[in-house]
Amino acid sequence: MDMSKPLSEHEKRARQLRRDQKRVEKDLDFKLDDRCIDILRILRDAPNHPEIKYNSKYFENYFQTSNITILRAVKKLKDMDLLEEKQVHGSYAIKQNVDEIYSNETKKNIALVASLRGLLQQYKGTPLFDSVTKLIYFLEPKVAKEDAVLSSGRIIVPPQMEYDVNVKNWGKVYEALQKNLKIKFRYTKPYTNNQAFRVVCPYQLILDNGSVYLFAYSEYADRPLVYDLNFIADIVVTAQSFKLPKNYDFNNYCSGGRLGAFKGNNVQTFKIRFTGYAKYWIKFHKWANDQKIVSQDDDFTVITFTSAQEEKVFEEVLRWGSQAEPLAPKSLVKRWREEIAALIEKLNK
Repeated sequence: MDMSKPLSEHEKRARQLRRDQKRVEKDLDFKLDDRCIDILRILRDAPNHPEIKYNSKYFENYFQTSNITILRAVKKLKDMDLLEEKQVHGSYAIKQNVDEIYSNETKKNIALVASLRGLLQQYKGTPLFDSVTKLIYFLEPKVAKEDAVLSSGRIIVPPQMEYDVNVKNWGKVYEALQKNLKIKFRYTKPYTNNQAFRVVCPYQLILDNGSVYLFAYSEYADRPLVYDLNFIADIVVTAQSFKLPKNYDFNNYCSGGRLGAFKGNNVQTFKIRFTGYAKYWIKFHKWANDQKIVSQDDDFTVITFTSAQEEKVFEEVLRWGSQAEPLAPKSLVKRWREEIAALIEKLNK
């Protein structure tokens, strides 16, 4: 190409268009950062507070940052077609009249992550739940405007019981987990209210049926134990590091049991008889890795398995009421009979 030859008007326009396109691509970052997400969350609730002016001054004070930082975030949201160009009644407003079209692939991705968010409903308010929510907004920023897409999935998790997790404890324990640092705390033992001072090496945070547990090596007991996060107080992250053992995973301590955050040292063989609806239900559910159906007919199903989670097996048997009867081991049968006797005593009072 002859560089000395002057460009035609058509070539000049084409070159300018390419420059403009590159500038637009450079200016627009279609990834929402935390501040943008927080602004959208606040503006979603803005109609409930018409007395507040959600302008740059409001967000400057809210985030304790400079006005120019807020204006940059607002510009990004406007460029992403998420905010109205002009303020509404003195406040930034989420753009409503946008023809939002999601491809089938995008809908599928959102549905998958939204299902994970549904599974974590019990932990709403925790950093983990917030992280999953931000991941959804990261995958598809326009979802951050409202939850209609999240609630329109054909595969969902029904509303779950929420658990009041101590977020401060979570944050301190998570910091220690990341750095493999020992922690100190006061622990109130469930059922007894006795308090003890403990120094532990934190291994894992365990999410189990709405509760959060810390699985850690106890220097006092000289073995790994499970602590309810909400019964821990006055956590101190020390400067003492520890080496994480190869077999630290809690799953290695359940002896094949699949009944949640409980570990024991006594591996036993369990045998349970189920009747009613439970005799069908148990055929599709495993309480342990080696669970087997040892006998069945039209009236019952009997399973056997090994586990070190007797406490959890006991709870599951009680949950099924008259439809579950323990046959072994003797310790479980004894506890079950004593519990029934205690219930009968209460009934006769």
